[in-house]
Parts: sequence; C-alpha cells; structure tokens
Amino acid sequence: MTAATGAAAPSSLCVFTRSWRSSGAGLFAQSLVDGLLAEGAQVTFVCPPVENARFERPRPGLRRIRPPRERTGRASRPAKIVASLARMIGGAIGVLRARATCREVIVTIPDPLLFAVPMLALLRLTGARILFVAHDPLPHAWALPARWRRWEIAAHGACYRLASAVVVLSEPSRERLLAAFPTLRVPVSVIDHGVFLMGDPVPVPGSGMLLAFGTVRSNKGVLAAIEGTAMATRDGQSVRLVIAGGPHRDEADYVARCRAAAQAAGDAVDLRLGYVEDAVLERLIAECDALLMPYDDFHSQSGVAILAASNARPIIATRAGGIATLIDEGMPAVVLPRPAGAGDVAEGIAAFMATPAAVWRARADDYRAVMMERRSWPAIARRYIALAQQVSHAASLPG
Repeated sequence: MTAATGAAAPSSLCVFTRSWRSSGAGLFAQSLVDGLLAEGAQVTFVCPPVENARFERPRPGLRRIRPPRERTGRASRPAKIVASLARMIGGAIGVLRARATCREVIVTIPDPLLFAVPMLALLRLTGARILFVAHDPLPHAWALPARWRRWEIAAHGACYRLASAVVVLSEPSRERLLAAFPTLRVPVSVIDHGVFLMGDPVPVPGSGMLLAFGTVRSNKGVLAAIEGTAMATRDGQSVRLVIAGGPHRDEADYVARCRAAAQAAGDAVDLRLGYVEDAVLERLIAECDALLMPYDDFHSQSGVAILAASNARPIIATRAGGIATLIDEGMPAVVLPRPAGAGDVAEGIAAFMATPAAVWRARADDYRAVMMERRSWPAIARRYIALAQQVSHAASLPG
C-alpha cells in the first residue's frame, strides 16, 4: 500500500516522539511537523524540548506539549532513572491531553515497549486512530536477553496491531515487517523519508575526503570502511576517511576493533566517536567528496543517504534497504557488492577517484533537484495527511 496524495488537511493531527535531538529520528519528527504546518494542518507536537531552537519557535497552527527530557551527560544513575520515568509519564499524559482535540496521532520513536504498548492501547480505547512510523520493523539491537526474544518480538507486533496504519520508509522495510508478522492485518504504507538540509549546498570540493557518518555498529560496515580506505591509500589513492558518530552501546567489541583498525591505518582514517553537533556535521558535509556506506543487514531508508543526496553529495555504497531506491532514481553512486569487504571498499574508492570531481559535482547537483521535488517535507506531509484521511474514512464505514 502506498499513501495517496492531494487531500486537504484533517482538522487536527498529533505528532508524538520521545526523540528531542535535532538529528536522526528527532530531526525526522521535527521536520515532519514543519511540513504538516506548511500544508495547513493544525498540529499538536508532543515531544521534550528540542535541541534546535528553530523548531521551538511559535508558528500558526502549532500547539506544543513538552514532557521533560531525560538526563544526559554526568548524572547519577538514580537521577537518570527518575528523569527517564518523568519523560515517559509526561509523554503519555501529553498524548492523552492532545487526544482531546486530535483523533489522528502520528507516533514515531515512542518510549520503550513496556510503556509504549499500554499507552497505544489506552489511546485506542479513547477512539484515537494511530499512524505508527516503524523506522526499523525489528530493532538493530535487542533490549532483552535471547531467552526473552519472542516476547520482545510480540511487543513490537502489539505496537503494529494497535495502530490504524503502519508507515515504513522503504519497500524492503515493508517486506521485512510483513515477513516478521505474517498475520498482521493493519495496512502498511511506504512513505519516503524527507530531505535533511545542512545549510546551502557546497559543490563537491575534490578534497579526497570521504565521510562515514552515524552510529558506529556492525551492520554499517564501519570496519570494512576503515580497512578498505587503508588498503586504497596503500594502492596510491589520495583519500582520507573521517568517521563521525557515537558508538553503539551494545557493540563494544566491534567498536574496539574499529578503534584498533583506525589506529593502524594512521593518517588515512580519522575516527571521531561521539555525538556530532549540527555545525560540525555541516562542515564535514561541505568538506567531503562523498559518503562511504558499505551497509549490510539494513532494511529501512537510510537517513545518511538522504543527508548525502539533500546536500549534493554522491555515495560509495551497497544497495541495502532504501538506498537501492535512491540509486535507481539516479543518485550518483559507486555501488559496492553486498556484503562488502575491505577489498570491495578499496575497489569502490578507486572507481570513485577515477571519475573527475566536476562530473560528480554535476550529477550530485542534478539529483539534489530531484530530491527537493519528491522529498521536501511539505511533499512528505501531504502523504501523511492523505493517509490520515484514508484511515479516518475507513473508520467511518459501516461494519
């Protein structure tokens, strides 16, 4: 099922998320709210105070409900637990307050399953119609031990079954969700990921710098990226790889291997572990020639690939998940085999460097225009509005 377009806005929508960072999933929710407002929707946005003040400014049609944030940085474990509980309870109360004026509720990155499932059930009991955005149909890393795996999968399934419609960001995600939950009777729609803009686009500089951005984890092929870049430099390629992103909390051994490989690679690899501020990311995008993405075991749309395309950068990547859709549309890319080993990455880098920067620059600029037409946030918001109307219409039919 693909959401229709072209419908007028429903009277009021609620958007709920726990993610307050103005990057990744948090930026997704904040940008979606911007798009819905641009399309004339009345929006109640339930989310802790967000990182970027631009998204907190008053706007016509916006009602803001702000649960408290969790504690980050240096705080005692009890203080963090109390703050997280306050956020989860505040979020649930905020959504129920929003329900007084909103029947359609878009949920994207809710609280942990122990809180999310009861909250969704309570919302449905009030007559709410839930559009649940499944960024990943099944998690990259499980929260519970293996012996509890079937219960954790069942809890994810409960979230989907409590929805009036589920939204995924790519066709591979839709296929994976339906394979994991073959008895699911809730409609599943594919709605694209919107653009991520980092200031005015800067032409591909021809610097020889490649960027790997995002959480350092095994399914993103970071180790292959490091070893492949080191191999490419030994083969005479004038390239340097910058890796910027936080370590995955459940893959400490893998992150340690990446640290060791980066150290062994010397000047060829610059590993920067930690949260990346917007200003730093904007500078990295401007300085790089391409983003390196040897992903595997990946099914959703890639926010990193969207970031690259939105800011006129080509990619050296596999066709994992929704990246394949972008490549088929014409996104400039050197395609790596899947899975990609260090040798494949080195060959991909050599192929990229063999094409003049001016050619990549022209192709990236052309595809950015396609992205802005198809995946601007107002265009994405129209599809959510249309889906909300479909759900509302279906609920009004007899039987």
